[in-house]
Amino acid sequence: MIVTEVNSGPKAAYALTGTVLTLSVPEVGSISVDLAEGQQELQRLIDISLDRGYQRLAEGIGAWTVATIVIPPIESEVYETDEVDPETGQPIVGVHRLPLDMSKVQLHLWGLPMSLSNTEEEI
Repeated sequence: MIVTEVNSGPKAAYALTGTVLTLSVPEVGSISVDLAEGQQELQRLIDISLDRGYQRLAEGIGAWTVATIVIPPIESEVYETDEVDPETGQPIVGVHRLPLDMSKVQLHLWGLPMSLSNTEEEI
């Protein structure tokens, strides 16, 4: 996973378990996103924000952006089967979805509001 600190200041802590990314903000809580489940045909952006009172983390645009996750589009692989199209005599091909390549996922971390502190500990 490519991690970028967008601006200065303390950031949310993050942990990755398989394809599940967990972001944590002290005194607020944490939120988990299954990146593989969130993968789509096109690149997907997921914003993680604090609400107006800085009391809750949620997906979407809120009062304060904590992180932006960029999930690459689904990749597929074409393979030949042992079958032949009876009408054309051409080999029949199949397509299968490749697993999410975590090295292509991007996590952009934004500075937390001054009223929150970051312990920067592993979750």
